[in-house]
Amino acid sequence: MIEKLSERDRQIVALLLRGWDNKAIAGQLGMPLRTVKAHFHRMFRQFGITTGIKRVKLAVLMYNAQLRKEENEKCLAL
Repeated sequence: MIEKLSERDRQIVALLLRGWDNKAIAGQLGMPLRTVKAHFHRMFRQFGITTGIKRVKLAVLMYNAQLRKEENEKCLAL
């Protein structure tokens, strides 16, 4: 799932998972706030997130995907 994201989307998600808001993400990555919002909008559509607190849903989805990836890597290392 995370592999489907562009490198820039991964950077944005990493900051989202640290609790950063859109304005802070834009400042950190040196991009306009509008561009950050466009990245989020595209990710919401990509993962079928249409209602509710979209940022929270995306963060939970990405966090769970990262946990599964790490668990799979541990199993393969055994």
